[in-house]
Amino acid sequence: MELGTFGAIFRFAIELERQAADFYEAAAQGDVEDSFREMARGSRKRLRRLEQARQEGVAEMILESIEGLDSDSYPVDLTPDAEMSQRLHQAIALEETTALFYRDAAAKMPIQEIVRLFQRLAKENVQRQEGLADLYDENLI
Repeated sequence: MELGTFGAIFRFAIELERQAADFYEAAAQGDVEDSFREMARGSRKRLRRLEQARQEGVAEMILESIEGLDSDSYPVDLTPDAEMSQRLHQAIALEETTALFYRDAAAKMPIQEIVRLFQRLAKENVQRQEGLADLYDENLI
């Protein structure tokens, strides 16, 4: 689906964060329980930040269409009841895909405050991805 408006981009971003939070909550078991619960809390916090930014940005919304973003470019495949190594692999891929979306969306947004928010979120996703990669390495040893 094409993400051709400010609202569509925000709806997609909010849904990504909601999926992440739900995945991390459902997958929080075994050796990754504490880490995934923390990731879920972080995703819920990010979700609130997005909702607040969307509400504040409504007054500044530009009706000009946004081109070049398609939700199909950011697939997320999550199975919270998979084995631990698979859950970690999915989490790493989730963070990588979400970071890519936020970077791409930041480049298309007409409101500078939203650009900065999306850039910060992308940076956080990279940090989260690195933390998960370390956790993955620790659990494979």
